[in-house]
Amino acid sequence: MFREFMLGEIVEMVNGEARFSGAELVRRVSINSRETKPGDLFFALKGQHADGHDYVEDAFRHGALAAVVEREQSLVNEILVSDALFALGELARNYRKHFTVKTIGITGTTGKTTVKNLVAAILRKQYRVLCTGKNYNSLIGLPLTILGLSGYEDYSVLEMGTNAPGEIRRLCDVARPDIGLITNIGPGHLAGLKSIEGIRREKFALLDALPRDGLALVGEGAGESTRDNFGRFSRDMIETVEITEHGSSFSYHGSSFFTQLLGMANVYNCLAAVCLTSLMGIDYQAQRAAIAESRPEPGRMEPISIGGLLIINDTYNANPASMKAAIDFVTALNRRKILVLGDMLELGSRSRELHRDVGHYAQHRTDMLITLGRESEFYRGKHFVHKDELLCYLNETLAGDEVVLFKASRALRFEELVSRILMMRR
Repeated sequence: MFREFMLGEIVEMVNGEARFSGAELVRRVSINSRETKPGDLFFALKGQHADGHDYVEDAFRHGALAAVVEREQSLVNEILVSDALFALGELARNYRKHFTVKTIGITGTTGKTTVKNLVAAILRKQYRVLCTGKNYNSLIGLPLTILGLSGYEDYSVLEMGTNAPGEIRRLCDVARPDIGLITNIGPGHLAGLKSIEGIRREKFALLDALPRDGLALVGEGAGESTRDNFGRFSRDMIETVEITEHGSSFSYHGSSFFTQLLGMANVYNCLAAVCLTSLMGIDYQAQRAAIAESRPEPGRMEPISIGGLLIINDTYNANPASMKAAIDFVTALNRRKILVLGDMLELGSRSRELHRDVGHYAQHRTDMLITLGRESEFYRGKHFVHKDELLCYLNETLAGDEVVLFKASRALRFEELVSRILMMRR
C-alpha cells in the first residue's frame, strides 16, 4: 500500500470491531503468514484447502501488526469482521477512492489474461500502468492488485474472472472501472453460471458498472447492448492473416502486425487490444511495437522445442472454446499431430456433452488423441488412468519431429506431464 493508514481507520473501512486504540500505521496487506512482514495487516481468509485462522499466530510471529478475523483468536490487535474476504474487498474499495487513475476492466470466457497483458503493454509505451499480475483476477487477487496502486499510475488494467453469479458486480464495486472489455462469451464455468445466458449476464455486469460516458467494447458471442459508447470487434475485421509455429502476421484497417503469440485465437486477442487502444487514441506505432514484443506466457500456448519435437504447453486452463482454438493451431502445422487432452472442469450438467463434442472435433484433426482424467474418457481417444502409463506410451510413440499439444483444466496439473516428457527426451 502506497498510502499508509492507521489501524483505527482500517477498522472503519472494513466495518470491523476492535479492542485496541489503532494508532499504528499499516504498511502492507498479507494473506500468507509465511510472507508476512513487520507492519503488515494479515487477512485470515478461508480457502478450499486451508483456513487463514489457523495461521494468525504465525503471522504475528512474522511481525503482523494486526489480523482481520471472523472468529476471535485471543490474540492482540484482532479486527473482527463477519466475512474476511468481503472485508479485504472493502479495504481495497475504500483505498481505490483516493486515486483518479483510469481503470480498464477486462473479462470474457477466454483470452482475458492475454488481452489484459497486451493492453497494458501497449499503454506502457506512453503511460504509467498498473496491471493485474499472475492470475490475480478474483475476489482475492483484484483487491490485492488495487492495494498496489502508488498514486503515479495513469491507467490500471484489471482482469476480472468469475465462476458464480454476482462476482463481476462485486469486483466492479471494488475497482470502479471507467472502461470495459469483454473478450468473448462461450461455455465456461457452467457449473456456477448454469447457461450461456447466465454467463452473458454475469459478464455484462462489467458494462453495467461503467459510468454513462464509460467506453465499452465487446467481442464475439456477446450479443447486443443498449448502452452508449458501445463498440464491437470480431474476426471478420481481420483483413489478412498468416499463422505459423513461430508466430502470426495479420492486418487490420490497412495496418500490419506481427505477434509471437501462437494461433488464430491470439490474433483475435491482439485485435481486441488494438481495437480498444485505438478507441483510446493510442497510435499504431505503439500498438505494433508492443504486440511484436509480447511473448507467450508459461502454460499459455507456450512453444517448447527439444530437438525437432515441438511441444505446445497450454496447460494453464481449458474450456471448450480454448480447446478447439488450440486444436485448430496444431491442425494447421505441417507436422504429425498428437493431442494430449485432459478434463475441462466446471461445466456442470453439460460436461459429458461438451467433452464428447470436443472429442469429435479433435478426432478429425489429429493423428493421435491421448486422454487422461475422469471426464476426458468421453473424448474417445486412447485413454489412460495414470500419468506414468501415459508418459511411457507417449515417449515410445514419438519419432521426435511431431507437434504435441498438452491441454487440460488447471486442477489436472498437466504441466507435470510437460516437465516429465522433456526430461525423458533429454
